[in-house]
Amino acid sequence: MLKEWLTQKTTIEEQEAKRQYEGKTFGLMHTEWERFKSKIIDGDELWEFSSPPETWERLAGREGLSIVRHGEVIHSIVTAMS
Repeated sequence: MLKEWLTQKTTIEEQEAKRQYEGKTFGLMHTEWERFKSKIIDGDELWEFSSPPETWERLAGREGLSIVRHGEVIHSIVTAMS
């Protein structure tokens, strides 16, 4: 994902608290979330991202979470798309 798409810094705890589905953190994406989370190391930041409005209008929108290390997006997980 592009750095320009980052919208809000967040934490693992915040995301896990608000993304409970069918009794599991991240619901059907639980395994993917656990793999993504395992890539985070000390000093990394977790950010929410969303592609620009025009991508959503063209049914190509994406949003999710990105790991930022030393100011660069190193890994992302898409949690919604149009």
